[in-house]
Amino acid sequence: MLAFIVLGGVVVAVVTWLVGTKLLSSDTIDKASRDRSGRIDIYSQDMEFELIDVKAGGTIQQRCDYAHWLEPKDQKKHWVVEGGVGREWENIWIEFTPAASGYVLINLRGSFYESIKKYHHDVWVDDCEVNGATIKNGDFEMVGSDNKPAYWGWSGSPKRYSTDGIQAHSGRCCVLIWHDIPLIQKIKARAGRSYRIGVWFKAYIA
Repeated sequence: MLAFIVLGGVVVAVVTWLVGTKLLSSDTIDKASRDRSGRIDIYSQDMEFELIDVKAGGTIQQRCDYAHWLEPKDQKKHWVVEGGVGREWENIWIEFTPAASGYVLINLRGSFYESIKKYHHDVWVDDCEVNGATIKNGDFEMVGSDNKPAYWGWSGSPKRYSTDGIQAHSGRCCVLIWHDIPLIQKIKARAGRSYRIGVWFKAYIA
């Protein structure tokens, strides 16, 4: 489980991450890998309901926990899974059950770290799949009229949207994201039904 403290207005992780049934001490995680992490945030729209029975996995070791930085009443309405990635594509998934019916937002981003105001670590993302609900343009192959991935909320530059097939996990398109410029889309979810979101990430290496 990850605990946070606030130092000078910055939220800092200080203890352990929950990985399945294993506890992984934060000081055993390679910092370079942690800084180049693919991350999936899921949360109910307007923080209306909790997400329960949360599980996570993938092709790499990942860390999954609820949002300790929020008020206690909202913490389990927002969950995060992330894992350090390198030059090769890796998969991360998170599974959950909504406690009530409504919309769940999917937020794809890179990791948070203390020096985020000075520079940021970028990760490529591709092939977002959802079991149990419909997601639009999960492979990012559909280009919108603004030259950005169609159906996704994203404030990034079109220059960060690769469409030439060089970087993609499959097809021709993928997106370069970081913590403060995530990709966002919502899905409609029903209470008591299980959903799984799987995404492929790899690090941007200059």
